[in-house]
Amino acid sequence: MSIYFGEKTRQIITTGIVSFFILLFIYTATSKIFTFKEFSNGLHMVPVFGTFHSIVAVIIISLDIIIGFLLIVPATQKIGLYCTLVLLFIFTVYLIYMVSFVDILPCSCGGITSYLSWEDHIWCNSILILLAGFGILTNQ
Repeated sequence: MSIYFGEKTRQIITTGIVSFFILLFIYTATSKIFTFKEFSNGLHMVPVFGTFHSIVAVIIISLDIIIGFLLIVPATQKIGLYCTLVLLFIFTVYLIYMVSFVDILPCSCGGITSYLSWEDHIWCNSILILLAGFGILTNQ
């Protein structure tokens, strides 16, 4: 299924969405790399990750980089958008779990997201999920 726009409009919308997510994933990965110890220690406080926090941190950073590169290459952009959608969905479920079941919420966020509450982060991610879905629909 795809949404009908004129070809030029569709390309502009898709390029804008893809470009936004490229910047988001590369920025996020870079931020986590430069603050790896704080990021990993924040994950250590999450009951689900516990002693595997360093491995989870490396996996998350790797996924950010891989998805960023999938989005850069035109032939893999649609796959990158699907991966974006799935990763954002998983992260949003994680945020909802944390808000619902964890008493002390650790914060290992950096950059702009460090100014958001956990609830605001859920709303932001929900909008990003919709944006990724729209990007999938406009990407042919």
